[in-house]
Amino acid sequence: MSDATKPKGRRYLLLLPLCALLVLVIMVKLKPGPQLKSDAELAPKVLVAKAEYRELEAMVSGYGRARAKETWVLVSEVSGRVIYRHPDLEKGGMLPQGTVALKIDPVDYQLKLAQAKSDLNSAKAEASRIALNKNKMQVSLGLEKNRLKILEDELKRKQGLLKQGSISRSAVDLEQANVFAQQQKVVDLETSIKLIPNDIEVAQARVQVSQSRLAEAQRALDKTVVTVPFDARITSVSAELEQVVNPQSVLIRANHIGQMQIPAQFSFSDIRMLMRQSLKGVNLNALGKFPDIRTLALKAQIKLYSGDIVHVWPGKVTRVSDTVDSQGNTIELIVEMENDWRHFDPLKRPPVLNDMFLEVNIYATKARVLTVPSRAVHGDKLYVAENGVLQVKPVAVLFERDGLAAIDTTVAGTVSEQQRVIVTDLLPALAGMMVRDVLESEL
Repeated sequence: MSDATKPKGRRYLLLLPLCALLVLVIMVKLKPGPQLKSDAELAPKVLVAKAEYRELEAMVSGYGRARAKETWVLVSEVSGRVIYRHPDLEKGGMLPQGTVALKIDPVDYQLKLAQAKSDLNSAKAEASRIALNKNKMQVSLGLEKNRLKILEDELKRKQGLLKQGSISRSAVDLEQANVFAQQQKVVDLETSIKLIPNDIEVAQARVQVSQSRLAEAQRALDKTVVTVPFDARITSVSAELEQVVNPQSVLIRANHIGQMQIPAQFSFSDIRMLMRQSLKGVNLNALGKFPDIRTLALKAQIKLYSGDIVHVWPGKVTRVSDTVDSQGNTIELIVEMENDWRHFDPLKRPPVLNDMFLEVNIYATKARVLTVPSRAVHGDKLYVAENGVLQVKPVAVLFERDGLAAIDTTVAGTVSEQQRVIVTDLLPALAGMMVRDVLESEL
C-alpha cells in the first residue's frame, strides 16, 4: 500500500463508531412507549367460597381418665379362718357374678344358729302352753260357776228349812261357808284369765326376739360364704387361705367390668356453646324441678389413640360434676359407656381399663346454620369480595366443625348467604381495595 492511501483508510475507521451511535439513537426514538395496565389487572387474585346454610352439629372435645362405674369393696362382717379361696381370686383376675370367692369357717355360727333355733322353739312352746292354759281355765271357770250356782241354790233351800225349824243353824252356816269358798275360786279363776293376755304378749315378744336372733345367726352364717355381686375384675386381695380374718377387715376390691365412666374436662366456653345449641327450642320450665343433662339430645363418642390406630366407642352424658377444676378452670362432664369384656378383640376392639386416658367428643343435635370455611375467619372479621372490591364484615363464630365455622347471623352487618368470602390470606387487607376473586370450587 502506498503512503497516499493510508490516511483515507483511517478516516473510514473513525466513521464506524459514529454510524453505530446514530443507529442506536434512531432505534431508541422509534421504540414504542410502555403499555399502562388497568387497576383491575393489577389487583391481587384471591380464592373465595360462598357462605352457605348447612346441617351441622356442634361438637366439643375434652379429655379424662376412665374408671369403673361400680366398685366392690368386701369388708368382713364375721371373724374366722379362711377355709376356701377361689383359684382365680388374684389381682387382674375376672370372676362372673355369683361365683364363690371366699369361705370362712362356719362352725361357730352354725352353733349359734342351732342355739337360736332352740330358743325359738322354747319360746313358741311357752306361748302355746299359755294359750292352752287359757282355754283350760275358761272351761274350769264355767264349771266352777255352775258349782257356785248349785251351792247357792242349796243354801237357799237350807235357809228355808231353817225358817221351818227342820235343820239347825250350824248346817246353814256350813253351807254359807261352802258358797263363800266357791265364790273365791270363781274370782281367782277370773283374775287369772284376765292376766293371761299379758302373759301371751310376753310370750309373743320372746318369740319375736328369738326369731330375730335366729335371723341374725342365719345372716352371720350366710356371710361366711362370699359371692361376687357382679361380673368383676379383681383389683386387690388381702385374704389368704388358712388366714384368720377379723370383722371390718377389707378382704377384696373389684370393679364392674360392664360399665365405665369418664370424667372429662371441658372449657367453659365450649360448654356454653354446646348448651346454647342444645337448648334451642327447649322449654326450660318443662325440664322438671332439677335440671338433668340426660334430657338433652347429646351424643358422646369416646376415642383411644394407639399410634396410628384410633379406637372408638359410643357413650352417653349422664351428669355434670358439682366442682370446677381450679387449675384449668374447666367443668367436668361424666360420660358413661358399655365395656364388653365377653366379646372384645384385643387388637381391633380392646377393652377400656381403669385410668386409661381418653378423648371424649360430645355432639349436639344437628341445626341449620350459616357456614364459611374456618380459614376465612380472621378473629372477629371476614373479608368479602363484592363486585371485585374487598369488604370487611364483622363475624361471631358459634362453633367450628370439619373445617367449617358456623356464623351467628344475629350480628349486625355480618356476612349473608351466597356472599363470596375470601379464603386467601392477604397482606395487607384493606377495605375498598380491588381484588380478582376466583371461586375455589371452580379450580
